[in-house]
Amino acid sequence: MKPENYKWSKRIDVLIYAILAGMMLYGLLRPLHYTLQMFIVVVSAVIASFLIWTGGRAINRSPEAKRAIAKIVLLDDDGERLKEWYVKGETSVLIGKSTPRGEVDIDLTDCEYASLVSSEHAVLNRVGDQWFIEDADSHSGTGIRKAGRSEAKQLVAEEPVEIGMGDLIFIANTRLLIK
Repeated sequence: MKPENYKWSKRIDVLIYAILAGMMLYGLLRPLHYTLQMFIVVVSAVIASFLIWTGGRAINRSPEAKRAIAKIVLLDDDGERLKEWYVKGETSVLIGKSTPRGEVDIDLTDCEYASLVSSEHAVLNRVGDQWFIEDADSHSGTGIRKAGRSEAKQLVAEEPVEIGMGDLIFIANTRLLIK
């Protein structure tokens, strides 16, 4: 099902194309200076080509693209929420267990499978609007299951993998949902 504002974005696209076509016709039919006419035609053609090539994506971003990752949710074996950590505005988030030597951002010390979690297990890094996860050479490994998929993938230490809304991160046997 398409979002409610879909038909409005299509109407705006048609309006933009009509304005561009009008600019081209004005530039070709109106007796102006030749250089100004060609400038109007070329600029209109470049803008129209860009909009057609991108399919309007530069202007009409989907609602999913506008939603940024805001929190990480700890799930129990039944999929119930146990704990949440807000990451909106953060650039790097360390997952593991806090120790006297250092604290982590997402502390899994009191989780059911805490004995399998390394003190610095994995790290989430944000670059622009995109988030990436890396296994920090943990003992029991880090996995990820992309949203809408059934299979999980084991991460290779220190090789970043992009994550998004709805992905499930496995820290040892602990499950973290990306929201």
